[in-house]
Amino acid sequence: MSTVSATALKEKFTELSLISLLCSCMHNDKVKDEVIKYGDMQVKQLDKSGKAFEVVIKPPSKDPSEVKLSSPPRSPTCLDAKTIQEKLEKAEERRKSMEAETLKKLAKEREHQTEVLSKAAEVEAAFAKKAQEELKKKQELYEQNQQAQRQAKIERLKEMDQHAEVVRQNKMIMTNSPKA
Repeated sequence: MSTVSATALKEKFTELSLISLLCSCMHNDKVKDEVIKYGDMQVKQLDKSGKAFEVVIKPPSKDPSEVKLSSPPRSPTCLDAKTIQEKLEKAEERRKSMEAETLKKLAKEREHQTEVLSKAAEVEAAFAKKAQEELKKKQELYEQNQQAQRQAKIERLKEMDQHAEVVRQNKMIMTNSPKA
């Protein structure tokens, strides 16, 4: 018996139902022992009802022991000095190009880091300058308020002194005048 895969057999048996339908349509009592070839199969009707068939699957055309599996072609195993030198040079070029690419990436990263740090320093300097200006304004306002309060106190003290002077003068006038 030939070695046929299970999936191939499964496909062939599903095709058998089509073949039986074909044979039943072509069923002719006059034609007996007719062999129908379908692909690599031979189908022979065994009874007149069209329900029994003999299916013969052809054996493979080649002897399986003669079939040699070939592997994909390989590069030559024996390398001469020139080929080895060329491969080493190509490898060196690849290594250098990868190294140059890595250095470019690192330089780009450093440049980005420098930009970020300078921008952060600018933002921090602007914030510090703004905070310094606000603090200076607050101090000036505080000093102005303190000066105004001092002036107001001095004015009140002067008014109190004037009022006290008027009261003293009135008291003096009253004490100097005869009592009536």
